[in-house]
Amino acid sequence: MALTLTENTVIEWYKTRWNGRFFFSKQPWPVSLDTSLSTGDHAWVVETGEEIMNDFFQRFEVSPARFNLLTYWPIESGWIPNILLPESMKVNYTAPEALTLKMLVESVNAGYWLYD
Repeated sequence: MALTLTENTVIEWYKTRWNGRFFFSKQPWPVSLDTSLSTGDHAWVVETGEEIMNDFFQRFEVSPARFNLLTYWPIESGWIPNILLPESMKVNYTAPEALTLKMLVESVNAGYWLYD
């Protein structure tokens, strides 16, 4: 299946600007429209995810008004296990939602963030 111009543009932006490489082989990670930034084998940490999304919103002129970073990178507990923390400091585990390149492409086409 052939990719549209927008799909190619978003994938190429991600490949050249953000895509990582395997440690030993130095080969780039595989990238497709189903590549998730927040889940899977190559998920980014929240700080990098925020940088990627800020770059995305600026580069593609997409309005970030409805974007919620915590949906895709929820608050994680620290290095102290919940069992040792007082009740007021415990963090419930929340699974992150997948943030895929396809979602980015669809938002570029709309001009604003479509999800959340």
